[in-house]
Amino acid sequence: MNDRTATPVTIIGLGLMGQALAGAFLKAGHPTTVWNRTAAKAEQLVAGGARLAPTVGDALQASPLTIVCVTDYGAVHELISENDLEGTTLINLTSGTSAQARRPPSAAPATWTAPSWPSRRRSGPPRR
Repeated sequence: MNDRTATPVTIIGLGLMGQALAGAFLKAGHPTTVWNRTAAKAEQLVAGGARLAPTVGDALQASPLTIVCVTDYGAVHELISENDLEGTTLINLTSGTSAQARRPPSAAPATWTAPSWPSRRRSGPPRR
């Protein structure tokens, strides 16, 4: 295992996308911490080697990289705002509007950026 595969990662939110990401990180050899409001959703991942964090704060502190996969920006703000993000790279994969994406949680670093979305226009034939 090299330094790249040994990088710890945290996944907050274990819906279909969060579970798939956590599983992929585990399979690639990353120490993976998970958190979900319903802890039972983590059982299969924990059986596969993931660590279940008891709180969002513990999950955020467990890794230098956190990926958030929750329902909406309201949930992101509720979960993240009261936690220290010092030293954490936060990737937010939440659905919402561009205006919501531009408003960071209060604890977010000063360099919060909104995601970019691909144009609906494509050059060339559609991919199959």
